[in-house]
Amino acid sequence: MPSALRALLSEIVDYAGLFPPAKLPLEQAFSNFARYRAEPETWMLGRFVIPAARLAELDAFHELLALGAPFGFAALGRGGAAREAWLEGLREDLEALASFLGKHGARARVDVFEVKLPDELLGEAHVDALCDLLTAASEMLEDEGPANLTPFYELARREAWREECAAALAALAATNAAETRHGRKRSRPAGFKLRTGGLEAAAFPSPEQAAFAIHGCREAGVALKCTAGLHHPVRHFNASVNAKMHGFLNVFGAAVLAREARLDEPAVRAILEEEDPAAFRFEDGRLACRGHAVAADRIKAARAYAASFGSCSFDEPREDLRNLGLLNLAVAAE
Repeated sequence: MPSALRALLSEIVDYAGLFPPAKLPLEQAFSNFARYRAEPETWMLGRFVIPAARLAELDAFHELLALGAPFGFAALGRGGAAREAWLEGLREDLEALASFLGKHGARARVDVFEVKLPDELLGEAHVDALCDLLTAASEMLEDEGPANLTPFYELARREAWREECAAALAALAATNAAETRHGRKRSRPAGFKLRTGGLEAAAFPSPEQAAFAIHGCREAGVALKCTAGLHHPVRHFNASVNAKMHGFLNVFGAAVLAREARLDEPAVRAILEEEDPAAFRFEDGRLACRGHAVAADRIKAARAYAASFGSCSFDEPREDLRNLGLLNLAVAAE
């Protein structure tokens, strides 16, 4: 298998079988995840995505938790409409994480926490208030959260999304820099969560919006995580949602190239809009697309800033990759 493909897709799919459109019962979703860990493409598999409030339900699956290497989890937070409610929700989430890890810590790790920011704190006029919230959250994560936990913060995509996204990234960058100066020891720098799809056309960000977020994360030095709508490798029209769906090769190829080749926003957008699978070339130890290239070792480094994507299907991404011949490429292709 080409080293560049392996570097780009290693542990990239966080399995979210509990969520639409699959929306499986916990027993089925978690059993699927345990089975995927024993299959040939397990190297593509990341964490099991579950609301923090439901972690206690995993106690019933202690026999599955005992199998193989420790299980990785991404916990979703409760959130809150206003500052105090949001922080109280975070406190409850961290209590749920502590309880779960107290029982299963030898067999489980929770190293990602995802939560939506309060709408009332979005926008340029509220940057200071958002920084204050993120600082309070960082202190709570440092004091009460598990070691090496990375929080990813999402914002609603509203009419002023571009301005609100820029303000949120500025707040995240400022808070991360301040926490680094203060000597953060346990928690990891906060990242940005981009929702890349859903059950209807309106849930899919435009290539312009996605490019703005990817380029903005690069400029701010903030890690990016995606969720929803990335079941397939390459951008294409999907009749079920009557919209063009983003491809995970497009999104993560654009993200690593943006970082390593210092692409401007139009170049990022061009990669996101690419619909020809042949445009993504994995050969000679590198990924090449639209005249830009990055070596496998630099892809691996860039993936620290292009974390993963949540998907309710693990079968569709790898099936499509097989159909494209990518998972069948021999090591000799290097």
